[in-house]
Amino acid sequence: MALKQYLIEFNHYIRFIDPKASLTVVSYNNDIQHYINYLEEQGMNDIESITYHDISGYITALNDTYEFASIQHKIVSIRQFHQFLVRSGKATHDPTQYMSLKRQGKRLPHVASDHALQTLFKMDIATGKDILDYAVLILLYRCGLRVSECVNLTFAQVYKQEKWLRIVGKGDKERMIPISDDALNALYRYIDTVRPHWVVQASEFIFIGKKGTQLTRQYVHNMIKLRCKELGIFEPISAHTLRHSFATGILEAGVDLRIIQELLGHSDIATTQIYTHVKNKTMKREYTKYLTGGFSNKGGNNDEEI
Repeated sequence: MALKQYLIEFNHYIRFIDPKASLTVVSYNNDIQHYINYLEEQGMNDIESITYHDISGYITALNDTYEFASIQHKIVSIRQFHQFLVRSGKATHDPTQYMSLKRQGKRLPHVASDHALQTLFKMDIATGKDILDYAVLILLYRCGLRVSECVNLTFAQVYKQEKWLRIVGKGDKERMIPISDDALNALYRYIDTVRPHWVVQASEFIFIGKKGTQLTRQYVHNMIKLRCKELGIFEPISAHTLRHSFATGILEAGVDLRIIQELLGHSDIATTQIYTHVKNKTMKREYTKYLTGGFSNKGGNNDEEI
């Protein structure tokens, strides 16, 4: 059987037999397609002939063009693929059995500087596209949304009077998120003044472009890059950076970690705890700045005030 036929059967399995979220299905498919292309380029077409060393060669080839997190994701996809083949009787051995997924230390999420955020949200708003882009940006930042959660937001998920959003996240899990006044105002400015002029046919999705089609994740990614370039923001800013900045900001404001976990839609508290490292890193930087600032006491007047 051709390797691509195995991919078709794997796709059927994760869509209908053991259903995964739609984005997970797409992600697995892209990863395995890339993997199979590599195998075919190496002249490997027999699933039984694939060894641990073949997969290691593939992973090594990825190191030149992919970040560690992306490579790790591909390893997970490949492992799922080979485990399916063994379970379904299409292969007799799993060459990924001894592959390690251990991280070489956790990379701290990048948080936007205050200056970058202030510059971004002072963007000129003169056109319909400006109103749309601003609404997307402030929703990502104020609510800590993933890009997919933002572009897939529907009218039924917005509780305007109560100032809540019902978000459908990874694995179709739902969570409730409060929405700030400025984000709600920006959202309804777009809904009331721009969207009616762009509607071609009825759509449940809030965010549509000038042609009436639903906004895509790629649009958001490209828009943020262009806006930062226009505004002279040279530090790396992405949709995920805004989400990270939201999480770090509310942590520093004293919000409990469990609440942040719920707001972000993390299934494991360990994922949320990475933000405590960001907070500690900031604290250490500020403390180091204090230590190099001399010994003058500019805080209180005397010890009794402490």
